[in-house]
Amino acid sequence: MGVRATACFLFFMNNMRITFFASHLKVSGGERVILTYANLLARRGHEVRVVVRSRHAWRRHIANLLCLPPRWIRDFKARIVRVAHFEEHAIPDGDIIVASPLYSVFLVQSYSRKKGIKFHLSQHDERLYHGTKEEADRAYRLPLKKIVVSTWLKEVFKKEYGQDAELLLNTIDRNLFSPVKAKRTDSSIRILLLHHEYAWKGTKEGVEVVGKLKERFPEVKLVLFGAREKHIDFPYDEYYHNLPQEKLAWLYSGSDIFLCPSWDEGFGLPSLEAMACKCAVVTYDNGGSRDFAFDGETALVARRRDINDLLQKLEMLVRDAVLRKKIAENGFQFVRQMPTWEEQAIKMETIFKQALQSNG
Repeated sequence: MGVRATACFLFFMNNMRITFFASHLKVSGGERVILTYANLLARRGHEVRVVVRSRHAWRRHIANLLCLPPRWIRDFKARIVRVAHFEEHAIPDGDIIVASPLYSVFLVQSYSRKKGIKFHLSQHDERLYHGTKEEADRAYRLPLKKIVVSTWLKEVFKKEYGQDAELLLNTIDRNLFSPVKAKRTDSSIRILLLHHEYAWKGTKEGVEVVGKLKERFPEVKLVLFGAREKHIDFPYDEYYHNLPQEKLAWLYSGSDIFLCPSWDEGFGLPSLEAMACKCAVVTYDNGGSRDFAFDGETALVARRRDINDLLQKLEMLVRDAVLRKKIAENGFQFVRQMPTWEEQAIKMETIFKQALQSNG
C-alpha cells in the first residue's frame, strides 16, 4: 500500500459512518442505550445516524429538514434520520450498521454490504417476551457480529448458539444520577417501584408485596413512577408520571428502597440508577442484574419469581436500618467504580474499527 493509499485508509478508519436503528425516541432503557452511544460516538468525530420510523409525511419531512434531536437529550450530536419505511434505499450507506430491536436484525441482514459491516446490539433475550420465540431464535442465528450489555446475555449466545459476543456493560450518566438532598417531612420508609404495563416487569407483584408489608409496617409508603401512563389503577401513596430526567436523582435519593420485581432483565438500568443515588436495592435474580446486584453486598437478591423470598428480602431492609444503609452505601461505591459511558463508547469504537480492519 502506497503512502497516499495508507493515509486515505487511516482517515477512513478514524472517521467512521455509523448507522443505528431505534424503535422510537422516547425515554426507555433500550433506546437510552442506543442514543447514548450514538451521541458519544458522534462527539468523537464519527458521522452517526439513528434511523427511526415516522409515519406522518409532513412531520417526518420537517423533522429531517430541521435535524430535530430527541427532546430529552441535550446537545445531541448524532443525526436522526426519520423514514417512512425501512427499504434499503432509505438507509444511509456507511461503514458500520447496528441493529438492536428484533425487527431490525432481519432488516440489516437483508441489506447489501454498502450499508456497512453488520452488528447486533442485543439488550435482552427477546425469545422471552418480544415477538415469538421462533422469530428471536432465527434472528440470533444470523451472522451479524454480536455485542451484548450483560454477562448473562453473553452466556446465552455462547451456550445456546455457540457465538462469541463482545460485552459492553451498561452504566449510568454520573451527571444525572448521584445522591442529592431530598427533603423528608416524616419518618416513613419509602419504597420506590417502576410502573410498567408489561406483566414481566412485575409491577403487580411488587405492589402486592409492598401491600403486605404495609399491613404490618404502617410507616411504609409505596412510591410509583413511570413514563407511559398518566393515570394508573394500582394503589399507591405517591405517583410520578414522566418526570424530567433531571428529577430522577431526586426521586431515587428521596427513597429508602428501590424494588425491582422484573422476572427477566437484559440489564436493569433503573436498579443501577437507584444504587448510584444511594438507594438500597431489592431485586429478583433476573439475569442482567447479576453484573451489579450481589446478594448481601450491593443489593438483596431474591430467587426469580419467588414472591415469598422477595417479600422476605424486602422486609429485612424495612426492619433493619443499619443493613439498609450498608446495602445503599455498598451499591453506591460499586457503581462509582464502573466504567463511564464515555469509556464504553471508546470500547465500542474499538470493536467497530477492528471489524473494519479485519474486513479491509
